[in-house]
Amino acid sequence: MRRESTAVNTHLLATEPVVVAMSGGVDSSVAAYLLTKRGHPLVGVAMQVWDYKKNSSENSRATCCSPADFCDARMVASKLDIPFYVVDFEKTFEREVIQRFVETYQRGLTPNPCIDCNSKVKFRELRERARGFGCSTVATGHYARIRKSERGFHLLRGVDRNKDQSYFLYTCRQDELGSTIFPVGEYTKPEIRELAREAGLITANKAESQDICFVAGSVQDFVVTIGGGRGKGRFVSTSGQVLGEHEGIHRFTVGQRRGLHLGGAAEPLYVVGINASTNDVIIGNRDDLKREGFTVHEMHWVSPDLIQAVSEKRFPIERDVVAQVRSRHEGVQARMVARDANTCEIYWSDDWAAVSPGQAAVLYDLNNEELLCGGRIAAL
Repeated sequence: MRRESTAVNTHLLATEPVVVAMSGGVDSSVAAYLLTKRGHPLVGVAMQVWDYKKNSSENSRATCCSPADFCDARMVASKLDIPFYVVDFEKTFEREVIQRFVETYQRGLTPNPCIDCNSKVKFRELRERARGFGCSTVATGHYARIRKSERGFHLLRGVDRNKDQSYFLYTCRQDELGSTIFPVGEYTKPEIRELAREAGLITANKAESQDICFVAGSVQDFVVTIGGGRGKGRFVSTSGQVLGEHEGIHRFTVGQRRGLHLGGAAEPLYVVGINASTNDVIIGNRDDLKREGFTVHEMHWVSPDLIQAVSEKRFPIERDVVAQVRSRHEGVQARMVARDANTCEIYWSDDWAAVSPGQAAVLYDLNNEELLCGGRIAAL
């Protein structure tokens, strides 16, 4: 039986007109459905961000924001009796997401395009378009929650921890949180599908989209096709021994174990470092990945309390946190030390996790529920 909503995302009046991002998946479809039930005047918007016909093969695995998805979104909008439009964000997406994705791999770092898409497209470009429809509020199908207090707006994990997407939203500002709704964040995925079936939505049983929606084949081939890969380089051990040759640093990420094709080792081998200046990929064992701490830069402060501390320059700001360093990572307890507004140091407490430069490190409170801040992991 479906559980009742916790009603955390209801900080806006039901009379507030809303632009709802409709990708053609079940989550955004149900987000629109829930908002119609609350009485919000809605405008459905699908974002054309990538020319799949030009950039993907016939067997593309891309399952998000494709022309077929727009057809599904249009049918859902028709079912809900709301206007629906497709808007072209392709230039912004190519500049802010695709180019950064390719260039980051070429520098030997690991990008996270979903974060760039959320911050530069969904929560900037979409909001600008929403004003053209007479709406100051946007809604998406993210599994996250927003709670309002006297101090400001708090970004929380979604109720369904297996689907939680707050990690990708750490760049949200206070003004954006105040004019955003995440309707599905209060539900589990099975509950969302049940709601879709009850409403008779065509997307009720639609398959999940993949993490990197614009990549049709392998990430490595995509980087080469779009921007050109790096030349061949060496596999080098932590002691400096040359172990072999690779096809380019853009094919590797720190922490990677599979696809190295280096035999003869007594224990599993990992990528423990990438030297972009020499094109070397450093190889070691799991213990070589362990570090007492790491640095995070390009910081975004989300918690109202931390925003105030940063604005008042109360450095160093120290806090015990749970640090999540990958999208599928559950998080590990750590100590945060911020010495300025742009940079902080993270020191592991009892356990540790391998970190990949370029990826996001997102920090939560000790209950592992409220998102406090986040940034990019700096080169090690």
